[in-house]
Amino acid sequence: MLSDTERGILSRLSEFGEEIEGSWDVPRSLSLPGLANSLGLVRSSLHKPLTRLEEEGLIFTRVAHVIGGGSRKRKVVHITALGREKVSTLGNITKIKSGKSFGQIPELSRLFGRGTDKNNLTKLIMDASSIFLSGLPGIGKTSLVRNLVSEILDLGWTVRWATCYSNTDISDIAFQWTEKKSLRDISALTTYCGKNKNLLIIDEIQEVHSRHIEGIGKLLNQLKDSRAAVLVIVRSPNPFNYIEGFSEYRLLGLNDNDGKNLLPKEIDQEKASEIVTALGGHPLALHLWSPESELPAEVEAVQEFVESNVISKLTKGALSTLDELSLSPIPLEENEIYDSTGIGELDDSAILRWFEEKSEPHHLIRNVRRSLWSEIERKNMHQKAANHWSEIEGEKALWIETYHKINSNDFESTSLIDKISAISRKNSATAALLIEDAIKFEDDDNLRIKAVDIAFERAEYEIIENHLSMIDDSPQKKIRTARLFRINGDIDSALELENTCLSLLSSAEKIRFRISMLVRKFDDRIPSKIDNYLAQEILTEIHNLDFQDISDTDRFTAELTLNLLKHSIALGISDMTLASQSRSELEIILSDNEEYLLMLDLKARLAISNSSELFDLTLDSVRSFIEDCSDQLKKISIIHSALEVTKPNFPDWLIKSHDRLFQNPLREDLAAYRRMSAQCWYWRGIIHPTYRLSYWQEAIHRFRAAECNQAANELLEELTKSI
Repeated sequence: MLSDTERGILSRLSEFGEEIEGSWDVPRSLSLPGLANSLGLVRSSLHKPLTRLEEEGLIFTRVAHVIGGGSRKRKVVHITALGREKVSTLGNITKIKSGKSFGQIPELSRLFGRGTDKNNLTKLIMDASSIFLSGLPGIGKTSLVRNLVSEILDLGWTVRWATCYSNTDISDIAFQWTEKKSLRDISALTTYCGKNKNLLIIDEIQEVHSRHIEGIGKLLNQLKDSRAAVLVIVRSPNPFNYIEGFSEYRLLGLNDNDGKNLLPKEIDQEKASEIVTALGGHPLALHLWSPESELPAEVEAVQEFVESNVISKLTKGALSTLDELSLSPIPLEENEIYDSTGIGELDDSAILRWFEEKSEPHHLIRNVRRSLWSEIERKNMHQKAANHWSEIEGEKALWIETYHKINSNDFESTSLIDKISAISRKNSATAALLIEDAIKFEDDDNLRIKAVDIAFERAEYEIIENHLSMIDDSPQKKIRTARLFRINGDIDSALELENTCLSLLSSAEKIRFRISMLVRKFDDRIPSKIDNYLAQEILTEIHNLDFQDISDTDRFTAELTLNLLKHSIALGISDMTLASQSRSELEIILSDNEEYLLMLDLKARLAISNSSELFDLTLDSVRSFIEDCSDQLKKISIIHSALEVTKPNFPDWLIKSHDRLFQNPLREDLAAYRRMSAQCWYWRGIIHPTYRLSYWQEAIHRFRAAECNQAANELLEELTKSI
């Protein structure tokens, strides 16, 4: 008769196909640490069951390369054909789940005890409560919730799981909770996810950087009033204990009987009880225990146990790898670690937790290790890590390099701003925390100006006000203050400051500023035919622009932008003479850009097609252009033009083309891109009326972030009418 552990081993191994039995690279789940982790056992507890199963011909072992587990060969376990037959007699172990799940839900591991905790939490979830699940690091919070998820899914619920890191913000939580929809607006995300029979989980929320903690607090405040159940997993002390409407459930250590189940069966029961009591029933500490371990004198000394019985016994190579992983702001793959020699030893010692092929130390161990560094050691390690990541290409490498460079306090403001600007194009959340960290080391006006610009990208107006209040008076400060006035609806104050700034700018800067204002004025409306009065006003202002005292290069850029703007206005008011004139100017300027000229021609054909046959031919050409075009902005522009002329009977191919736009988010650091993004969310709400409320809330947020208050107000009015 098989023991529970033997049944668990066979069942787990049977999940992997026979084709992997001869592979050189095998998943970590088939290694001894991986098996122990999934079964919730101390690794030494597997030795006797594995020996017995191998003697009976139900499993076999070999050495192979474990993916993510270091370069050396490691022992792995496979089930035999006879073992598979045995599993087939054990009954159906895996249930078919009827619910849906989103996000990277951790791998399921066996849970010992926690029956009462599980029942209590399940009842709170079924009542759609908002819960803080708190406790010490390593106490088993995530494992408990992971085991709850399977049952919640079986009941037909939707489970949305988000795991936090330092650069997690609302948009990142939305990305994990949805089908990669980067909703930024709190109301939009609450509307989309806060529905009946939805369980919204946020894990490791204490890892969030202070720059983003307030925004996530506001999200929690809204979610608690939704119809969804909200479960926030947080390490004590809870940074959100000020939020009312959440019940706090504190997870304590395992009792004596449940704790003993984690230890090898051959240990004397009295000795096992002594171990459990000494370690306070702390599951991770019990996993880390070995027969050579010395027990602490007091229950509270779990951290002392980790230091003296785990960290102190590691080899030099393993300590080096542990330091690098403990220093990193995010989990790393083995090939990203500059000293990965100790990865296997760390894994064998149950020190790591895994996210597919990425790993990081359990936070209890990471925190203990960090506490042992001196400030000089910490700074030197950050410098070494910055040098390592500076030699690696890619967005991820750039932000980790910058993170280490800032924390080593070895940076020059101008070059740092350039790096943060590059990061901000794709990830403003990371850029925001980096600039805040830099200011703590060097309170510099240029750094604060960059912090203001990033906050504008993210529509974080309180943060903008805070930074502006600490910057010395300058044209740069005045321009940004004017932008803030405009966003807050104080147009007179904005104009007064803008005019003051213009007198301080060079001729080229004045032209650039005035043209950017004209483009914003044109875009500051929800997609529709432009009002004739507004069109004439913009055209008059274009006519009155003074191009004296600017270089040929600046003149070329200005004429390109203005002719594009005139062409758009002309099509909007059906002035084909003006459209033709601006098209001729653009043909000279864009002589080497046939794709752009083709896009302009297609837009014109969409505007003037006066028969169904001509219109269908134009749409066919538009479809071909979209399929062949690699430029995201051109693609979005022509898709929006096509949506305008085909509504409400959108062709299926056009809907699919628009949906695919969201697979490649636009840059976040330029206002023109943010306006285009807002228009995308507007059209998404038109195309998918089921989610219109959420999508238009997001569009309103993004219009405001792009300083298009009028468009935001117009859409808010439309939204109010449609509810």
